[in-house]
Formats: sequence, C-alpha cells, structure tokens
Amino acid sequence: MNHQDELPLAEVSEIDEAKRQWLQGMRHPVDTVTEPEPAEILAEFIRQHSAAGQLVARAVFLSPPYSVAEEELSVLLESIKQNGDHADIACLTGSQDDYYYSTQAMSENYAAMSLQVVEQDICRAIAHAVRFECQTYPRPYKVAMLMQAPYYFQEAQIESAIAAMDIAPEYADIRQVESSTAVLYLFSERFMTYGKAYGLCEWFEVEQFQNP
Repeated sequence: MNHQDELPLAEVSEIDEAKRQWLQGMRHPVDTVTEPEPAEILAEFIRQHSAAGQLVARAVFLSPPYSVAEEELSVLLESIKQNGDHADIACLTGSQDDYYYSTQAMSENYAAMSLQVVEQDICRAIAHAVRFECQTYPRPYKVAMLMQAPYYFQEAQIESAIAAMDIAPEYADIRQVESSTAVLYLFSERFMTYGKAYGLCEWFEVEQFQNP
C-alpha cells in the first residue's frame, strides 16, 4: 500500500473497534456454554462402553488416567442412581468389583454373561487354546478339555463364554463343530477350514475306534 492508499487514522480506529466487537461477539457464546456435570460425563462414558459391548468396572475410575477419589466416585455414582436422566445406567456386583452398563445398549442377560467372562477372562483363554491347537498340531480343540487342568472351567461358564465369543468381533475366527456323536469341538478359521475340522473331530470321536 502506497502513501495515497493509507486510511485516515479515525477510519482505522473505527475498523479496529468493529473487529474487536465482532471478535467479542464470536467469543460470547463460548463463554456461556454450560460444561457437562461430572456425573453426566461418567454416565456417557459407561454408555459408550456398553455400545461397544463392554462393562465398566468401578476400579477403572479409581485408576489412572482417571484417578477419581473414592469418596468423590461414590458421590458421583449415587448421583447417577438418583437422576432420572441416567435411569439406563445399571450396576452388577461381581466377586471382584462392581460393573456398570447402559440398558440402552446391553441387556441384563448379556451384562451378566459378560461379567462372568470379564472376571474369569474365559474368552481370551479359550481363544488362545483353540488357536494354538489349530496352528501347532493342527487339530480342533475339544471343548471338554476346558474342564481339565489348567483351566478347570465349569460347564455353564464355558457355555456362556462361547455364546459371548460368537458375537464378539475379536473372536470371529473361532467356530464350533460337532462330531456325528454330538461331541463339541472348536476351531480357528485362521488355520483350518470347517471341512478339515469336522473330519478330524469325526476321526477322534468315531472313526479311530471303528478302524483300530
């Protein structure tokens, strides 16, 4: 801009003032935004995890990176319980902790099943055993083996875990196969086809005894 293009000082001041007023107007709505209450944040955290098929253990809030004080957490959870806006937030008490979920995204039955699995970590143990067996030998894994050492899982626990794995994306490769005598096996599609798994479990349960 040359000398002739320069604005008079008064005009520059008017423009600067107009800019200041405009910027203040832009900032004003930000200043008046209502911050969400801690209880609301907590409830939404639980809802998001429920939508992902996960329970939220009470210990999660007490541990880093959240590190909520015990007394404060108790007050927040009681506030959620008493607030009608958070009526969907439910609690299950397990042997190790309390677990929270939203009934908007998770049924009571599924939550109860998940609690069993989370505390025992049965799904991860089953998936590891099945994948190892299929990759190493390779052969399908007999479900009854889960009731023996080192697992000692109960039949009801195994059934609940397998049901959970059937709808969990991380265990999508774990499939069921039965022999003609209705003996249940599991196999991983990462390492074995259904046909091969069926042929092997049929051999283990039926054919080897017919052809000694």
